[in-house]
Amino acid sequence: MERKGRQRIVVVGNGMAANAFVEELIKAGPEKYSLTVFGKEAHTGYNRVLLSQVLTGEKKPGDLVMHPPEWYKERGIEVHASKEVVAINRGSRKVVTGCGLEAGYDKLVLAAGSLPIRPDMEGSGLEGVVTFRDLADCDRITALAASGGRAVVVGGGLLGLEAAWALKTLGMEVTVVHIMDRLMERQLDERAAMLLKESIEEMGIGVLLKKEAAAFEGSGRVEKIRFKDGSEIDAGLVVISIGIRPNTELARASGLYCERGVVVSDTMQTFDPSVYSIGECVQHRGLTFGLAAPIFEQARVAANQLAGDGRRSFKNSPVSARLKVHGIDLYSAGDACGGDDSIEYFDRKSRVYKKVVMEDGRVKGIVLFGDSSRGPSLFGFLTSGADVTHRRGELLEGERKEGKAVEVLSDDAPVCGCKGITKGMIVAAIRSKGLFTREDVKRETGASSSCGGCAPLVDRVLEETLGADFQSAASAAMCACTRYTRDDVIRNIREKGLRSVSEVMETLGWEGVGCEKCRPALNYYVLLAWPGKAADDLTSRLINERAHANIQKDGTFSVVPRMYGGVTTPADLKKIAEVAERHRVPLVKLTGGQRIALFGVPREELKEIWSELDMPSGHAYAKAVRTVKTCVGESFCRYGTQDSMGLGVEIEKRIAGIPMPAKVKLGVSGCPRNCAESGVKDIGVVGVASGWEVYAGGCGGIELRAADKLGAYKTGEEAIEALSALLQHYREDASYGERTFKWIARRGIENIRKEALDDPERIKELCARLDEAAGAVTDPWNGEGRMPLRKMAQGAV
Repeated sequence: MERKGRQRIVVVGNGMAANAFVEELIKAGPEKYSLTVFGKEAHTGYNRVLLSQVLTGEKKPGDLVMHPPEWYKERGIEVHASKEVVAINRGSRKVVTGCGLEAGYDKLVLAAGSLPIRPDMEGSGLEGVVTFRDLADCDRITALAASGGRAVVVGGGLLGLEAAWALKTLGMEVTVVHIMDRLMERQLDERAAMLLKESIEEMGIGVLLKKEAAAFEGSGRVEKIRFKDGSEIDAGLVVISIGIRPNTELARASGLYCERGVVVSDTMQTFDPSVYSIGECVQHRGLTFGLAAPIFEQARVAANQLAGDGRRSFKNSPVSARLKVHGIDLYSAGDACGGDDSIEYFDRKSRVYKKVVMEDGRVKGIVLFGDSSRGPSLFGFLTSGADVTHRRGELLEGERKEGKAVEVLSDDAPVCGCKGITKGMIVAAIRSKGLFTREDVKRETGASSSCGGCAPLVDRVLEETLGADFQSAASAAMCACTRYTRDDVIRNIREKGLRSVSEVMETLGWEGVGCEKCRPALNYYVLLAWPGKAADDLTSRLINERAHANIQKDGTFSVVPRMYGGVTTPADLKKIAEVAERHRVPLVKLTGGQRIALFGVPREELKEIWSELDMPSGHAYAKAVRTVKTCVGESFCRYGTQDSMGLGVEIEKRIAGIPMPAKVKLGVSGCPRNCAESGVKDIGVVGVASGWEVYAGGCGGIELRAADKLGAYKTGEEAIEALSALLQHYREDASYGERTFKWIARRGIENIRKEALDDPERIKELCARLDEAAGAVTDPWNGEGRMPLRKMAQGAV
């Protein structure tokens, strides 16, 4: 609908560039423009930077959406999804969609994006040969990956490696094939690429370098790749990630001047003064673009020009890149491979490498592997072009702590590299708009809304600007359904005696019926405050906890009986075997937690199977204490110094199944050789000659973290007391869903030790509350959930 007196602006494309342009333009006053947006995809604009996290399941497609339909409606912006513009009539200034819809414009912004490069070779059209550029690709890849087998990713750049990691998490055997002699050759020098290759291979992902595909072979669906050197590799899924090319078809058809991309000036104007172009489809001063930072800057420039200000112009500044693969800390910017002058630090054993390329006293390139904490500060020097000759000796030093002042960022230092947001821009927004949290900053400036890597730096700017008024993520509102923080909610639950989710919502004036974020958290908090007395709301639990079993990708479930300390008996083994045979269970497997799991069980058979087993649940599905892994210790092992098996069984019988903010796994090792992997468990106990050492906050999953030492104890009972106090403090202090390693990293082990273990009376109080919670734990399958788990444990090994 046209608005009289307003300039008609039509945006062709609804991706990240188009969204950024619309955001910037409405800041100048939405009443000045009649904005119409056409998008080829059915989805509203979404963040393509996070596509790999959709594949891994960390994000849902809806989590990537930049603005919901209501956002556009509130601002009077007309959006046409699934309406591809097929023609631009520059003479009459109209665009035409494939379905015949026409829209007139005064100014047109072309944000047509890019197209993935597909190799023109035999078999490229086979089923199973796909690209990875949008949500539709995610759907295709997920469906193809369901059958398992080997996936081959062709292309060893940023997106290719992120796709490889995602496919690995989907359970596929993955190999990356790259035509060059090293991974990410545009961003990394040989040493950093070597470390990256080693880390990728340690994750179980194969890497083949200097390999060029000649053909994809198969009958209907791809089965193998043949290389130009004559070698082959089996592949049931091939993901092509070898680059992009500007999408210029529409521009060329309309007569706009194009070379590799749509040629634009410094103001993002094409050769037609009524048409601007931004994003991956453009060519500026001979260069095309694929990273987010320059594209967002182009959007700001175009919006500034069309708003009538006209003071901004586009300059192709250096960009930074961060690999989003869990467990790999990698940052690169500028020219990391060139130059004769560089400052380097290399710790081969720890796999930490830092390099700053210098030229005439100025930073020209950065590559950081294993420790990227200095990335943003060094990037500030890179973009400013400042002479840092006098600071050469400290460029690679980390932030100064232990009484020394932390380096203060300058106002022009970039904080969010993806969106080009500087510290000064964030500070101005904080002061002018009264911002207090990272979510506030994200909403108002866009910082940390893309890859999220700058989130800690955003917090640092908030804390530096606000001081005591800074609200960290832990102190922000639980979700959009309420203004209350986690601490507010827990305080009200205790003070007002609220014992159900519905009571909390009614008393605190919740917005609607809550959401998937707050309802499970509220249920946990009432159970935490009132063990054995609160009403457990199953509708507020996730599917696994409602079913008391882990759902598998085919819709069946797993059955995992508890085996205290990983110890079992012939009788229990016989029961499990007989049940598996009677019910024709597809898979019987030893788990990483020293249990036996039955996989592929239909939901309707769960109750019958558990009844026949007559064993306690292992709570393998729950945010609870799941397992205590043990080695045989001094009972059998010639290296064992302590009875790890006995202590592990005792610990598990005391605390099994207690609800926790997140899943908790323990390990008890009989000697420092750590065969029970105690060093990467939520709680680890290690036998030493003088007794026991207790560790906390380890993680051996997607993110790797070595546990922190909590303390040394002479007896097993003292060790149990210490870890019990720590666990109860974790239950009461951490946010719902926060793993122990994240909680400890956020709060600091010294603070936690002081708060939980320094005062003997405090230890007793915490242990008493944990014991009360343990007494309220029931087995979900025995006696309709009425039998206390501790009673069942008395008859177990």
